[in-house]
Amino acid sequence: PPRWCCMEGDEAPWFPLVDPIPDVLHLEGPGRCRCGAVPSDDVEKRLMPCVIYGSQRVYHRQVEVRPCFACSGGRKFAGPDLGELGIFNFNNRSMYTHELLNGFTSGMTAHELPFHAFVTTVDRSYLEHGPANPQPSDDFVSDETFRRVWYSWRRLQLLGDTFSCDDCGPSPPTVIFDGLTAGFPGKYVTPTLTPPTTVLPGAPVRDTVR
Repeated sequence: PPRWCCMEGDEAPWFPLVDPIPDVLHLEGPGRCRCGAVPSDDVEKRLMPCVIYGSQRVYHRQVEVRPCFACSGGRKFAGPDLGELGIFNFNNRSMYTHELLNGFTSGMTAHELPFHAFVTTVDRSYLEHGPANPQPSDDFVSDETFRRVWYSWRRLQLLGDTFSCDDCGPSPPTVIFDGLTAGFPGKYVTPTLTPPTTVLPGAPVRDTVR
C-alpha cells in the first residue's frame, strides 16, 4: 500500500521507484504467466520491448520473459514481478510505476477525482515533461485502460481493516465514516438549515402516502 496510509504495525512492504530504471528488467527465477502456470527453468529466456508508464513520462525498456506452453503454446509469456523496483508489471508489455498508481489512490481519497480527470492531468504532464517531438508510443493510456490497470493493482495490495485512534487505541469498537465527497459551501450554513427529513410546521400532510 502507499507509504502515507501505512500504520506503524503494518507489515506490508513499500518499494520506491528504482532510479535509474535499468535498461533490461531481468527475470529472477522462473516467473509466472497470467494463467498461473510457472514455466520450467529449462525454458530459455528471451527479451521483449516494454513500456513503463510513470507520473511524468514513459520509459522504453526491455524485459526478460519465458514462453508459457501451458496455455498458449508459447505465445504468452511469464515475466518478472518487479515489485521491488517500484514497478507494477501489468502484462509484460505495459508496466506502471507504483508512484503513478499510488498518486491516483492519494488523490481519490483526498478529494473527488474521477479516472478521466486523473488521466487528463497525466496526459498534460507527459506533454510538459516528454520529448520535444513525441511519438504515439510516448502517450499515456486511455481512461478504460488505466481503470483496468488500477483495479488490478488494487487487488494485489495488502489492505486490511485495521484502525487506530489516538484516544481509544487500535481497533476501536465503533468507527464512523464520513461519506461526503465534497465540502458543504459555507454560504449555505444558515440558522434555517435543517436535515432533509425534518418536518416543518405547516407542511402538507398526505395520509395516503407512505
